[in-house]
Amino acid sequence: MASPPKRSDPADLPLPPLELADRVGAVSGPNESLEPFLAFGHGVRVLIESVLPQTWSWEGRRVLDFGCGAGRVLRHFSPESANAQFVGCDIDAPSITWLREHLCPPFQAFVNAETPPLAQPTASFDLVYAVSVFTHITDEWSGWLLDLHRLLKEDGLLVASVIGGGMSEEIAQEPWDPDRIGMNVLLRSRPWAEGGPNVLISEWWLRAHWGRIFEVLQYWEFDGGQDLVLLRRRPVHASREDLERPEPGEARELEFLRHNVRQLHRESAGLREAAGLREAEGWARAAAEAQAELKGTRIKLARARARLVSLTGSASWRLTALLRRARAGLRNPDEG
Repeated sequence: MASPPKRSDPADLPLPPLELADRVGAVSGPNESLEPFLAFGHGVRVLIESVLPQTWSWEGRRVLDFGCGAGRVLRHFSPESANAQFVGCDIDAPSITWLREHLCPPFQAFVNAETPPLAQPTASFDLVYAVSVFTHITDEWSGWLLDLHRLLKEDGLLVASVIGGGMSEEIAQEPWDPDRIGMNVLLRSRPWAEGGPNVLISEWWLRAHWGRIFEVLQYWEFDGGQDLVLLRRRPVHASREDLERPEPGEARELEFLRHNVRQLHRESAGLREAAGLREAEGWARAAAEAQAELKGTRIKLARARARLVSLTGSASWRLTALLRRARAGLRNPDEG
């Protein structure tokens, strides 16, 4: 089958099913509209372009959407795909399957594992953007950051979002305090189908750790949303241990770890309480079901008794009483 022609207008592109769109929290409203999916993707596309250097041009570029889902942001670069190459990757196989069947071309897409590396050549991208990705990556953050560094060309750019102070109340249920936030992980064991873990990152920690292999060109804080950072690849070599080691002389390195322990203790207590409530609710449901069954049995018994009283008081019952006694005597000839 011949490949479909490239399309230049995002409005002409097929839309994913609601189920796939909702995996990135994009479906909302009583009618489960895809409007938020489109609006968010377009907004991020505009934001990405607005933070790139003024000298930036899409002409001849190769761009990676790291964590693309079903193309929520990628689809909005359709006009630029005539002169640049856009590649998307994600751990969610159904989303990539849909993307490859409906939006490739003009784009390219592949499934990646939950651990690095990506199956892409070294120094093969001019730009990588990662929206709502490092907001969920826990133990593998340093490995992924190193792999994106590997994939970028000399002076290549990385645009990434992180959960900062603007979402502290919503995510952590506490006021933002950068002195006790470095890279704080919450809900570590929550499955991806339910949103995965949440990772809070402060600007000072990002500059200290990510800054070892990237130049932090700009950091933007947003009230009520994720923060955004623009980075340029440094020509350095580093290991995971190099990125993960505490910043020398930085007292907040220890304090954020202490606070993360407190957060996890609070989270654990909440989970135990929720589990206890679920267990209590289970017993309550079982007791209610047993009571309903007992009530039903009592009703049936009362009805049977009423029928028996009605039967024993009837004329036919009285007339056949002698016959029943005679039959009883035949069954028990030794009695009497």
